[in-house]
Amino acid sequence: MRQPDIKQLDQLFRTYCTKKWRSVAVENTTTLAFKKGETIFKEGQRMDNMYMVDKGRVKVYTNYSKDVEVVIRFATDGQTLGHRGLGADHVFPVTAEALSETTVNILPLSVFEDLLLNNNEFCYYFMLFITEELRRSEQRKKNLLKMSVLQRVAEAVKVNVESFGFDKKDPTLLSYTISRKDISSLANTTYESTVRSLSDLQSEKILQIEGKKLRVLDLEKLCEFTTC
Repeated sequence: MRQPDIKQLDQLFRTYCTKKWRSVAVENTTTLAFKKGETIFKEGQRMDNMYMVDKGRVKVYTNYSKDVEVVIRFATDGQTLGHRGLGADHVFPVTAEALSETTVNILPLSVFEDLLLNNNEFCYYFMLFITEELRRSEQRKKNLLKMSVLQRVAEAVKVNVESFGFDKKDPTLLSYTISRKDISSLANTTYESTVRSLSDLQSEKILQIEGKKLRVLDLEKLCEFTTC
Protein backbone atom coordinates (compact mmCIF):
# COMPACT_ATOMS: atom_id res chain seq x y z
CA MET A 1 0.00 0.00 0.00
CA ARG A 2 1.45 3.33 -1.05
CA GLN A 3 2.04 5.76 1.81
CA PRO A 4 0.47 9.19 1.15
CA ASP A 5 1.63 12.60 2.32
CA ILE A 6 0.38 12.49 5.90
CA LYS A 7 1.82 15.66 7.37
CA GLN A 8 -1.62 17.08 8.07
CA LEU A 9 -4.03 15.54 10.54
CA ASP A 10 -7.06 17.14 8.91
CA GLN A 11 -6.19 15.29 5.70
CA LEU A 12 -6.28 12.04 7.65
CA PHE A 13 -9.74 12.85 9.02
CA ARG A 14 -11.10 13.66 5.56
CA THR A 15 -9.53 10.70 3.80
CA TYR A 16 -9.63 7.83 6.29
CA CYS A 17 -12.55 8.44 8.67
CA THR A 18 -16.12 7.54 7.79
CA LYS A 19 -18.62 10.34 7.20
CA LYS A 20 -20.16 9.67 10.63
CA TRP A 21 -16.84 9.99 12.44
CA ARG A 22 -15.80 13.04 10.44
CA SER A 23 -18.95 14.68 11.77
CA VAL A 24 -18.08 13.59 15.31
CA ALA A 25 -14.62 15.14 14.96
CA VAL A 26 -16.04 18.43 13.65
CA GLU A 27 -18.74 18.63 16.34
CA ASN A 28 -16.21 18.13 19.14
CA THR A 29 -13.49 20.44 17.85
CA THR A 30 -12.97 23.85 19.43
CA THR A 31 -10.60 26.60 18.27
CA LEU A 32 -8.39 28.81 20.44
CA ALA A 33 -6.18 31.74 19.49
CA PHE A 34 -2.68 32.22 20.91
CA LYS A 35 -0.49 35.30 20.77
CA LYS A 36 3.19 35.19 19.87
CA GLY A 37 5.12 33.68 22.79
CA GLU A 38 2.09 32.07 24.45
CA THR A 39 2.28 28.44 25.56
CA ILE A 40 -0.21 26.05 23.95
CA PHE A 41 0.68 23.18 26.26
CA LYS A 42 3.58 22.62 28.62
CA GLU A 43 6.04 19.82 29.34
CA GLY A 44 4.78 17.78 32.32
CA GLN A 45 1.15 18.84 31.77
CA ARG A 46 -1.46 16.10 31.60
CA MET A 47 -2.63 15.40 28.06
CA ASP A 48 -6.39 15.83 27.74
CA ASN A 49 -6.55 16.97 24.11
CA MET A 50 -5.04 16.56 20.66
CA TYR A 51 -4.06 19.78 18.91
CA MET A 52 -3.81 20.80 15.27
CA VAL A 53 -2.52 24.12 13.97
CA ASP A 54 -5.29 25.86 12.04
CA LYS A 55 -3.18 28.85 11.04
CA GLY A 56 0.15 30.05 12.38
CA ARG A 57 3.55 28.80 13.49
CA VAL A 58 4.51 26.74 16.52
CA LYS A 59 7.77 25.64 18.13
CA VAL A 60 7.89 22.30 19.96
CA TYR A 61 10.75 21.98 22.42
CA THR A 62 11.94 20.38 25.64
CA ASN A 63 14.11 21.66 28.50
CA TYR A 64 17.09 19.48 29.37
CA SER A 65 17.92 21.84 32.23
CA LYS A 66 16.84 25.26 33.46
CA ASP A 67 18.95 27.05 30.85
CA VAL A 68 19.08 24.48 28.03
CA GLU A 69 16.18 24.47 25.56
CA VAL A 70 16.22 21.84 22.80
CA VAL A 71 14.03 22.42 19.74
CA ILE A 72 12.31 19.21 18.60
CA ARG A 73 10.36 20.45 15.60
CA PHE A 74 8.25 23.24 14.15
CA ALA A 75 4.63 23.03 13.03
CA THR A 76 2.43 25.14 10.79
CA ASP A 77 -1.03 25.10 9.14
CA GLY A 78 -2.75 21.71 9.34
CA GLN A 79 -0.01 19.98 11.31
CA THR A 80 -0.60 18.03 14.48
CA LEU A 81 0.60 18.82 18.00
CA GLY A 82 0.39 16.80 21.18
CA HIS A 83 0.82 13.28 19.83
CA ARG A 84 4.08 12.90 21.78
CA GLY A 85 1.94 12.78 24.90
CA LEU A 86 0.16 9.61 23.78
CA GLY A 87 1.05 6.62 25.94
CA ALA A 88 0.37 5.05 29.30
CA ASP A 89 0.69 8.19 31.42
CA HIS A 90 -0.75 10.77 28.94
CA VAL A 91 1.72 13.48 29.97
CA PHE A 92 3.31 15.92 27.52
CA PRO A 93 7.10 15.38 27.28
CA VAL A 94 7.45 18.66 25.34
CA THR A 95 6.22 22.26 25.30
CA ALA A 96 4.46 23.91 22.34
CA GLU A 97 4.81 27.68 21.95
CA ALA A 98 3.26 30.02 19.39
CA LEU A 99 5.92 31.76 17.28
CA SER A 100 3.35 34.12 15.77
CA GLU A 101 -0.37 34.80 16.05
CA THR A 102 -1.71 31.24 15.91
CA THR A 103 -5.10 29.53 15.97
CA VAL A 104 -5.27 25.91 17.08
CA ASN A 105 -8.04 23.32 16.70
CA ILE A 106 -8.47 21.23 19.83
CA LEU A 107 -10.03 17.76 19.96
CA PRO A 108 -10.66 15.97 23.29
CA LEU A 109 -8.36 12.98 23.70
CA SER A 110 -11.30 10.68 24.41
CA VAL A 111 -12.85 11.57 21.03
CA PHE A 112 -9.52 11.14 19.25
CA GLU A 113 -9.09 7.69 20.79
CA ASP A 114 -12.61 6.76 19.63
CA LEU A 115 -11.62 7.83 16.11
CA LEU A 116 -8.62 5.51 16.26
CA LEU A 117 -10.69 2.60 17.57
CA ASN A 118 -13.48 2.96 15.01
CA ASN A 119 -11.56 3.88 11.86
CA ASN A 120 -8.94 1.28 11.00
CA GLU A 121 -7.38 3.15 8.08
CA PHE A 122 -7.17 6.36 10.09
CA CYS A 123 -5.44 4.45 12.90
CA TYR A 124 -3.03 2.81 10.45
CA TYR A 125 -1.99 6.02 8.74
CA PHE A 126 -1.71 7.91 12.01
CA MET A 127 0.67 5.17 13.18
CA LEU A 128 2.70 5.71 9.98
CA PHE A 129 2.76 9.45 10.67
CA ILE A 130 4.23 8.89 14.14
CA THR A 131 6.79 6.31 13.02
CA GLU A 132 7.90 8.49 10.09
CA GLU A 133 8.43 11.45 12.42
CA LEU A 134 10.43 9.21 14.77
CA ARG A 135 12.52 7.87 11.87
CA ARG A 136 13.34 11.37 10.63
CA SER A 137 14.22 12.49 14.15
CA GLU A 138 16.59 9.56 14.68
CA GLN A 139 18.18 10.02 11.25
CA ARG A 140 18.73 13.71 11.94
CA LYS A 141 20.46 12.90 15.25
CA LYS A 142 22.80 10.48 13.48
CA ASN A 143 23.56 12.99 10.74
CA LEU A 144 24.37 15.74 13.23
CA LEU A 145 27.03 13.55 14.86
CA LYS A 146 28.92 13.46 11.55
CA MET A 147 28.59 17.15 10.73
CA SER A 148 30.85 20.11 11.40
CA VAL A 149 29.40 23.14 13.19
CA LEU A 150 29.03 24.92 9.85
CA GLN A 151 27.12 21.96 8.38
CA ARG A 152 24.87 21.76 11.44
CA VAL A 153 23.95 25.43 11.15
CA ALA A 154 23.25 24.92 7.44
CA GLU A 155 21.05 21.94 8.38
CA ALA A 156 19.14 24.14 10.84
CA VAL A 157 18.47 26.64 8.06
CA LYS A 158 17.27 23.78 5.86
CA VAL A 159 14.86 22.73 8.64
CA ASN A 160 13.62 26.33 8.69
CA VAL A 161 12.98 26.13 4.93
CA GLU A 162 11.21 22.76 5.19
CA SER A 163 9.06 23.94 8.11
CA PHE A 164 7.87 27.33 6.86
CA GLY A 165 8.91 27.68 3.23
CA PHE A 166 9.56 30.86 1.28
CA ASP A 167 7.70 34.15 0.98
CA LYS A 168 5.08 33.87 -1.78
CA LYS A 169 6.04 37.24 -3.25
CA ASP A 170 9.79 36.85 -2.74
CA PRO A 171 10.90 33.28 -3.56
CA THR A 172 14.35 33.46 -1.94
CA LEU A 173 13.26 35.10 1.33
CA LEU A 174 12.19 32.75 4.13
CA SER A 175 8.53 33.32 4.98
CA TYR A 176 9.53 33.16 8.63
CA THR A 177 13.11 33.13 9.92
CA ILE A 178 13.53 31.33 13.23
CA SER A 179 15.59 33.10 15.89
CA ARG A 180 19.36 32.71 16.10
CA LYS A 181 18.76 31.05 19.47
CA ASP A 182 16.55 28.40 17.84
CA ILE A 183 19.09 27.88 15.05
CA SER A 184 21.72 27.34 17.77
CA SER A 185 19.47 24.81 19.48
CA LEU A 186 18.83 22.86 16.28
CA ALA A 187 22.54 22.92 15.44
CA ASN A 188 23.59 22.03 18.99
CA THR A 189 26.09 24.87 19.11
CA THR A 190 26.60 28.26 20.74
CA TYR A 191 24.98 31.51 19.71
CA GLU A 192 28.37 32.93 18.75
CA SER A 193 29.20 29.93 16.56
CA THR A 194 25.81 30.26 14.88
CA VAL A 195 26.42 33.91 14.01
CA ARG A 196 29.87 33.09 12.61
CA SER A 197 28.55 30.15 10.59
CA LEU A 198 25.73 32.21 9.08
CA SER A 199 28.33 34.79 8.03
CA ASP A 200 30.42 32.01 6.48
CA LEU A 201 27.39 30.73 4.55
CA GLN A 202 26.81 34.27 3.34
CA SER A 203 30.44 34.43 2.17
CA GLU A 204 29.81 31.20 0.25
CA LYS A 205 26.86 32.97 -1.43
CA ILE A 206 24.47 30.35 -0.06
CA LEU A 207 22.63 32.77 2.24
CA GLN A 208 22.08 36.48 2.54
CA ILE A 209 21.55 37.99 5.99
CA GLU A 210 19.06 40.85 6.14
CA GLY A 211 18.83 41.87 9.78
CA LYS A 212 16.99 39.07 11.58
CA LYS A 213 15.77 37.62 8.28
CA LEU A 214 17.52 35.13 6.03
CA ARG A 215 17.44 34.80 2.28
CA VAL A 216 18.48 31.52 0.63
CA LEU A 217 20.39 32.37 -2.54
CA ASP A 218 21.26 28.81 -3.50
CA LEU A 219 18.94 26.14 -2.09
CA GLU A 220 20.60 23.33 -4.03
CA LYS A 221 24.00 24.23 -2.63
CA LEU A 222 22.52 24.51 0.88
CA CYS A 223 21.15 20.97 0.60
CA GLU A 224 24.44 19.66 -0.81
CA PHE A 225 26.29 21.37 2.02
CA THR A 226 24.34 19.42 4.64
CA THR A 227 24.89 16.00 3.02
CA CYS A 228 27.07 13.81 5.24
